[in-house]
Amino acid sequence: MIFSAIYCEFAKLRNSLVLLLCIAAPAMVAILSGLILLDRSEATDWYMFSMQAAAMWSYFMLPMTVTALTILIAQIDHGPKAWNHLLALPVPRWHFYAAKAFVVVSLVGAMSAALVVLLPAAGGIVDLLLADQKLKGAYPWFGTASLIATMFAGSLLLTAIQLWASLRFRSFVPPLILGIGGTFVAVAATASRQGAFFPWLIPTNALGADPERVATAIQIGFYGGIAVGIFMLFDMGHKQAG
Repeated sequence: MIFSAIYCEFAKLRNSLVLLLCIAAPAMVAILSGLILLDRSEATDWYMFSMQAAAMWSYFMLPMTVTALTILIAQIDHGPKAWNHLLALPVPRWHFYAAKAFVVVSLVGAMSAALVVLLPAAGGIVDLLLADQKLKGAYPWFGTASLIATMFAGSLLLTAIQLWASLRFRSFVPPLILGIGGTFVAVAATASRQGAFFPWLIPTNALGADPERVATAIQIGFYGGIAVGIFMLFDMGHKQAG
């Protein structure tokens, strides 16, 4: 039955802006990275190019995209008040919320993978336009994929919190305020030692130089996301329709 719920959730995406968001977010990071490179007077290498793009992704685009994604996913059913019908079906309520969580995590993972692929495309185009300023070295496929995957793992806590808020409130305003506020605090807390473990800032820790600190932060994001997700299923499973 849970697989049927997941299938239905993916089917709902056909008439929404979710897929456009999932394409636009990594594409914007790749395009902006290319434009920054195009404006530079000095040459650089593929490693620095991919690291700077990953920083933009984890620091701003990932948390804001997760905010928008979870809101859109929740509003698919909040808007037409479809929960009244869904929760009246003879199906465990947590199935519907687990299906939404699976879809959201899958889409964040897909966007992360898309970024790994789009970066060399953007860099390659700039490389062709700047014949005298070619990117040095080779694109670090494994290193970039590993870094983005680590950021994805660390983003589970952020994703779970945002999805819980988006499902909990019928209005999109509270989760939107949460997402904007979380990103704002993350910017202000960047230099703080404790700020490294702030949910909206955890993915950025993948860029850290201290392996132990990186591992601790990412584990908090990963296992914390699973824990919050379980609490969300318990809470929403007991929530009344309406």
